[in-house]
Amino acid sequence: MSIFNHLKSGIERSLKSWKCILIIWFSSLLLVTLFAQPLKSGINNIMGSSMITEKLNNGFDLDVIANTGTGFLPVLSAFSSGLILVILTGFLMNVFFSGGLFSVLSNSDNRIKISHFFSGAASNFWSFLIIEVLLLLIIAFLITALMVVPVIIARGAESEKTVLVTLKTTAIILLFILPVVLLVADYSRSWQVVTEKKDPFAAVGIGFRRTFGRFLVSYLIMALIIIIQFLFTWLVFKLIAGMKPISGGGVFLLFLLSQFSVILKTGLRVWRYGSVTSLFERQP
Repeated sequence: MSIFNHLKSGIERSLKSWKCILIIWFSSLLLVTLFAQPLKSGINNIMGSSMITEKLNNGFDLDVIANTGTGFLPVLSAFSSGLILVILTGFLMNVFFSGGLFSVLSNSDNRIKISHFFSGAASNFWSFLIIEVLLLLIIAFLITALMVVPVIIARGAESEKTVLVTLKTTAIILLFILPVVLLVADYSRSWQVVTEKKDPFAAVGIGFRRTFGRFLVSYLIMALIIIIQFLFTWLVFKLIAGMKPISGGGVFLLFLLSQFSVILKTGLRVWRYGSVTSLFERQP
């Protein structure tokens, strides 16, 4: 089966999973709203309808924030705590929904049932969580190992050019390693959902074996999807950054555009899962 066919299979599987994608999007929106709304209310209570809000409309002004007095400190503290909670909750949500996605993507039926999505998310949560932690530890080890050499070279280097070249080389190496790590993670999860025994350590071992079993095809598919995801993110960022809404309708349009981009970004991630699942099914 060619690379194109695997990518096509991934697209078809992701399109069938559109209800799951909308569930993930709505859950993410709800999480961010629950965090942002109290923060917005707290800032409005401090600033009220004074001239401060008009100054902030022209851009972020540190002096304006400082002049709000100690009333801003509790809001800043709540923001820090809330941000940590959102990141942690978002991480766990991602693990939970990944279990459901891989379950429905590996299902050969044309119809994707939401009940299957949630049952797969629940049954695979703990094994997927351990797989995720193991891969994060591997990434941390690789980053640490690759950063030690540049630091040693930087200490002995006499020119800034040598330091910059070394750091750029390290960044390029990390970029080339990223598809391998993602392949191991996706192959591990693909194997886990079709295996009754929940063994995340064995799954990671299978993930490495499957990754290097058909390395060239797997790597090219993953690298291509990552490049498309990067280009999409860059395009959305440039588009949204260039918009300066001056009316309520403009703000609403910007909101719709940002949420549509989140849905598409989630769809691209599901495409990746579906393509790797197709690869997994075709390997002996």
